[in-house]
Amino acid sequence: METPDALSAIFTRRSIRKFSPRPVEDRLQKTLLRAAFAAPSAEDAQTRRIIVITDRDTLDELPSLHPSASPAREVSLAFLICCDTSAVPQTVFWPQDCAAATQNVMLAARAMGLGSLWCGIHPVEAREQAFISALSLPGMVRPVSLILIGYPLQDFFDEQSWNPKLVFLNRWGHPFEPVSVPVE
Repeated sequence: METPDALSAIFTRRSIRKFSPRPVEDRLQKTLLRAAFAAPSAEDAQTRRIIVITDRDTLDELPSLHPSASPAREVSLAFLICCDTSAVPQTVFWPQDCAAATQNVMLAARAMGLGSLWCGIHPVEAREQAFISALSLPGMVRPVSLILIGYPLQDFFDEQSWNPKLVFLNRWGHPFEPVSVPVE
């Protein structure tokens, strides 16, 4: 199991679309779930719910539910991140909570040498309805994202996507210039 530092996992995480059929071990699945629930939750609402998908027939059905999910035919594991809209307390920030959980799973996967692919579901109503129907979600549960997880057949690398032209200082349009801080 790889364990790069946090920044290395962040900088080298990428969408993987080619996977080995090798199953993801139970202990790694549990670590990924712990990572999901370690994500921030607005107002500590904890409305996230996760369906762990390991059934081969269900994994093979995912590409018919989502246009980017064709690699599901290769993986042995997927997580469907959902929101239980009946949970108390409820928050309007449930999409962000689920997105944070999704990102945590993907970074944890990278740190453990696993690859992942985020397939967005919410707010595309047709996608939501497809997952609700296919996975028998109750009416108060909204699917937010699908994460395909497995051993990658692609390399991880640092894409260097940092672009200082997209960063502003104090207000829109003012170029960001890093300030040198003296070392004591």
